[in-house]
Amino acid sequence: MSAVAHDLRVSLPGFEIGLEGNAVTADFDLKSLVIDGPMSNGVLQADQYDAGKKADVAKAMHGEVLHTDKNPKAAFTGTATPVGDGYRVEGQLQLAGNTQPLAFDVRNDGGTYRAAFDLQPSRWTISQYKAMLGAIKLKDLFKVELALTEA
Repeated sequence: MSAVAHDLRVSLPGFEIGLEGNAVTADFDLKSLVIDGPMSNGVLQADQYDAGKKADVAKAMHGEVLHTDKNPKAAFTGTATPVGDGYRVEGQLQLAGNTQPLAFDVRNDGGTYRAAFDLQPSRWTISQYKAMLGAIKLKDLFKVELALTEA
């Protein structure tokens, strides 16, 4: 039996994050989201999706899931509290026209600040994507990984 649905890796090259004192601001250009390809056992399998497949998935992501024509940006405002050599970040994420609290830890990894956390899209009223008469249904989970260096 062949796999129809995959975990996907998506990249967001269009963003700006600022830290002034303990105030954190971030702006995300959701229209810049790109499909890298499917993941298998935590490894990107970019060669499994050709340009056409990536374009089809991106079209569904932008048009049917995130509706980036109506909500092209996301924004975060909050505070960063030092914890060891990292931070505890707490604030509000505005996504798809809705705002919800978000908190996560950031660790210093040799000068690169890293964070990993889960987003549940339904908290921002983003419906689960379904295709093939419901045979394919996205999980209500999006894993976010950040790796930031000082500019």
